[in-house]
Amino acid sequence: MTINGKTTTLTSDDERARGSAHSPVLLAALLAAGNGVFPTGLLLTRAANGDLNPLEVVAGEVLATGDGATTAFAAVLAAGLPVEPGTVSVSDGVETFADDGFGRLTGDAGGSGTVNYGTGAVSVTFNANVGDGTDIVVGYTTAVNGVLDVAVDTDEDGSGVYIRHGSVIASTLKVGAVEKAAPSVALLALMADRGIFAE
Repeated sequence: MTINGKTTTLTSDDERARGSAHSPVLLAALLAAGNGVFPTGLLLTRAANGDLNPLEVVAGEVLATGDGATTAFAAVLAAGLPVEPGTVSVSDGVETFADDGFGRLTGDAGGSGTVNYGTGAVSVTFNANVGDGTDIVVGYTTAVNGVLDVAVDTDEDGSGVYIRHGSVIASTLKVGAVEKAAPSVALLALMADRGIFAE
């Protein structure tokens, strides 16, 4: 008697993000569940609950809208993730605020503000009232906490191995929760500051 049956299918993807120039420190962590496949080389940000999420580079997020009679505005960044110090910028098209990397925002027309990197809370006071109907936009990068070493389907598995320190293969690196893109030169420099080196 012959029995033909399929008990399982195993697949292996040999692509790894870890490099060889500087031995990587590999750690296991929980990943944000229910977000589909996180590809090999995805840059990661740790949320307040400890889960790793795709790192985000945000440009043009509307923080608030002027009414022609107000100079002070406060809001929490939409990503809901810790922010990389020195990456926050705020503008109404007239005055632009730069982040000094220590939680202070300085306007080029004399305004001032603050950013809490852990919570994403931003507060700015413009030098002059923001025009009625004028959007106040913010740009920022969420914190660099590591690089996913092996692809993980977060709909099926809640954890993965990531590179916390050491070298990574530059061609595997990806940024973004939805649209995956290669990291910019500035982001590669931030990674190096955090001890993650592209080779």
